Amino acid sequence: MSDLKNLLKDVEVTDEKEVYGKLGEEPFATEIFYKIGDLFNGKLHVRKSNNAMYLSVISKIPFNWKALVGNMKFAGKLIDSAGGILWLQETDNTLNIDIQYIQKYLKDLKNKENKTQKNKK
Repeated sequence: MSDLKNLLKDVEVTDEKEVYGKLGEEPFATEIFYKIGDLFNGKLHVRKSNNAMYLSVISKIPFNWKALVGNMKFAGKLIDSAGGILWLQETDNTLNIDIQYIQKYLKDLKNKENKTQKNKK
């Protein structure tokens, strides 16, 4: 795996792949697949031409990000949110800040859901 995987701190890197636009062309991006326990997984998409970085976050907690992102404060730029998928544009400086923020946010949300379920019993 390349040095790009070192961009992701305190996460499990599960795979790395080159992204090709057309057969026979040079790859235009690298994607690094990661996961953080059972909270979330996704990929970091890094463009070769300008090193632009896009982080995808896939989680079953919450079922729909769109309802939550308005209250969230990302260091990077929110690109899109739909269902359990969130896309952020990142930089070297914002990437791990957002990963840690999302990890804490989802842990808190999961704990809140677990507490609510226990109270219903």
